[in-house]
Amino acid sequence: MTTFTIDIPDNNTDEIIAQLKKLGVKIRQSNLSKLDKLTKEAYEKHFTHQAKVSRKSVLRYL
Repeated sequence: MTTFTIDIPDNNTDEIIAQLKKLGVKIRQSNLSKLDKLTKEAYEKHFTHQAKVSRKSVLRYL
């Protein structure tokens, strides 16, 4: 499953959600402050992993 985060203008929210549901899209509303925290944790995890991979690659050539 792929997850997308979209910002919907307040005046069109109901209409857009209804259209997405017709298309079979699962809708989940998240608290923005919680979403920011998850995004920060995801970035930290990603870059930590990338740093470990880079170190292993560099050490292999030394």
